[in-house]
Amino acid sequence: MAKRIKVDRALNSRLDELEQRMFMLKIAYEKYFNGIDKIEPLRERDGVKNMIRELLQENITNTIQKYRFRQLRARANILDLYLQRNLVMIERGTHPKMQFRAGLKERQQREMDDRRKQQLQNTRDRADKQRKEDAAFRQIFDSYMKARKKCGQSTSMEYESVQKTLRNQVRNIKGRYKCNSVSFRVQIEDGKARLKAVPKR
Repeated sequence: MAKRIKVDRALNSRLDELEQRMFMLKIAYEKYFNGIDKIEPLRERDGVKNMIRELLQENITNTIQKYRFRQLRARANILDLYLQRNLVMIERGTHPKMQFRAGLKERQQREMDDRRKQQLQNTRDRADKQRKEDAAFRQIFDSYMKARKKCGQSTSMEYESVQKTLRNQVRNIKGRYKCNSVSFRVQIEDGKARLKAVPKR
């Protein structure tokens, strides 16, 4: 009758722990490679290596346990090569996931720059439109004051007050006639200077 080799239960627990640590280590590095975690899990990697070194010092007599440990060591070596290869690619900037993130970041930066340029252009366009409107209102005001003076009417009107009135008229006329713009012209009726609004489509 063949002699049964005693199973070391404590060793079994340690082998189970090693297998679990290797599994968790791969998950931790995948999260690191994908940019989910910003810090490389070096402590966990060193923990797996130290545990393997400690088990190498053990005198494993059970054939099944010895075989399982050899298998775990082989898997740990393959995992270590996989991690090292990915780390080298990251260091060189050739890792596919890092390149994807870099490309995504570059696209986001371009989009942000485009939005800023568009906002700046919109601000410039609004400022330019404002300057043109102010120049047009000033020209209308000056023509109106000349006509009032010619008709013997008071010219003590404030430009800002006239401008505000004209702006309100523009807003009301655009809303009423659904036109794109409004122009003003000075005309004299019954010996008095008046401003007449003309809607334009």
